[in-house]
Amino acid sequence: MELKVKIWLSDDRGEGFLGEGRYRLLHAVSRCNSLQKAARQLGISYRKAWGDIQAVEKHLGFKMLIRRRGGTGGGNSILTEPAEKLLEIFRKIHTDLEKQARRHFKQRLKKLCSPSR
Repeated sequence: MELKVKIWLSDDRGEGFLGEGRYRLLHAVSRCNSLQKAARQLGISYRKAWGDIQAVEKHLGFKMLIRRRGGTGGGNSILTEPAEKLLEIFRKIHTDLEKQARRHFKQRLKKLCSPSR
């Protein structure tokens, strides 16, 4: 048995705009240097991927991608510096929270399972 933790960013109305799915999309763009390749790798349409990126940009107020249109060699997309930093922060916080939650869960489960005195 393993405890999992989900985190996401939401606006003041509670509408989520950056969670695990969009994090994975941005991370894939970072690896592939292409929104199209990242979308294909994740099994989502380019249209959905582009809409997801635009939603994050709208809520945060800064660009996530630097896009270069294709020519003979094709275009590419790379993360902006703020986007890279955001992904790093998101990943670190998620990792830290998951470690803490697992530790607390194990402690409480141990108490629950220990024989009464």
